[in-house]
Amino acid sequence: MDVEKVLRFKYATWSIRGRGEKEEELDEILNENNIKILVTTESKKKLQRTKETEHCTVIYSGVVRHTRDKSGVMIWIHKSVSNKIDHYKFWNDRVTETRLKTQRGHLTLLGVYAPTEGRDELNEEFYETLQKILDKVNKNDYIILIGDVNARVESNRFAYVVGTNGEAT
Repeated sequence: MDVEKVLRFKYATWSIRGRGEKEEELDEILNENNIKILVTTESKKKLQRTKETEHCTVIYSGVVRHTRDKSGVMIWIHKSVSNKIDHYKFWNDRVTETRLKTQRGHLTLLGVYAPTEGRDELNEEFYETLQKILDKVNKNDYIILIGDVNARVESNRFAYVVGTNGEAT
């Protein structure tokens, strides 16, 4: 897998606010739209696991078993490229890492779900942790940070960043 090809993949991120019965639907949407990598946030899944769907390998990290499920991040990798997974790591319920092999090295994907604005202590802790994780990524890797960082962009629209369903304040 050539890194230029990987960088031309379709990537997506959605906040799904609890997965419910949405996983099968998401799997179909990814396949139909040729999306190779998806990060879903606010999945409200518990524990840290991997699973196979019809079209994807799903790597997810949520809260511990007896905690109210309020966060969670999932990385969906289409089976056409899931054989390139070198390793994955569950950092916490807000950051999951997956490393893919390419012909020219490695690509590290960091799926992230930042706390909402106004929660200064949680935000500071999240970004400190994220920086420590970034510092541990192999310096030769390509890095894609994808997910929901709960940033505000006011009423501006940015092509391929905030779509028509993004918040405009």
